[in-house]
Amino acid sequence: MDRDDARAAIAAFTALVGTPGVDVPLDRATLTLSAVLRPGIEVAHRLDDLDVLAASCPAGDRDGVIATLFGAKRFAGDLSTYSDWRNSCLDHVLATGRGIPITLSVLLIEVARRCGIELVGVGMPAHFLVGDPADPEWFVDPFHGGRTLDRAGCETLLRDITRDQVAWRPSHLDPTPSRAIIARMLNNLRAGFGGRGDRVRLALVMQMRMAMPELRGEHAEAVRALSVLN
Repeated sequence: MDRDDARAAIAAFTALVGTPGVDVPLDRATLTLSAVLRPGIEVAHRLDDLDVLAASCPAGDRDGVIATLFGAKRFAGDLSTYSDWRNSCLDHVLATGRGIPITLSVLLIEVARRCGIELVGVGMPAHFLVGDPADPEWFVDPFHGGRTLDRAGCETLLRDITRDQVAWRPSHLDPTPSRAIIARMLNNLRAGFGGRGDRVRLALVMQMRMAMPELRGEHAEAVRALSVLN
């Protein structure tokens, strides 16, 4: 891993997320996160990839965007290697067409935005979704083929995934701000790298977490993780 590339990417990530209370550009922040873990990624080129995808979708047509992205499994949930950490990297999803719920949701949100459609992340426990702020009864599940759900369907999905271990709350379907989406992605990566003993990438994740003011309460944990880079 090229540490100079990683340092430059961390500096760019910090510039995006380091000011408390300021929203972040979701596409650039997630791709910069990828560049920290996968040195050599050209963020500008991957932003261009999102532009190309959007150009293939019908402008202003929510259902058309979903059909274009998820029809014929152009993009789909990675059922065979779900726990592969690269599924948390938007550039990898763009290249392979496969990902996990949160990265596929980011993909949909950012392509739709380029088509003039406002969609929002919905951080339901255990399974990330996408919602429409103008249609509070409509949700989409990018991981499962872009299927649409109503509120009752979301509750059923949560109960099925968690085997009724998570109590349902209507607030589970509240919009999730971009900063919280990035934090959740970093949560996933911290758990994944910690579980597999990947100390170098765990240290990089902790550096990114320390860049976010809302996550800086983890100083002691970060110091332990970052010792591998000293």
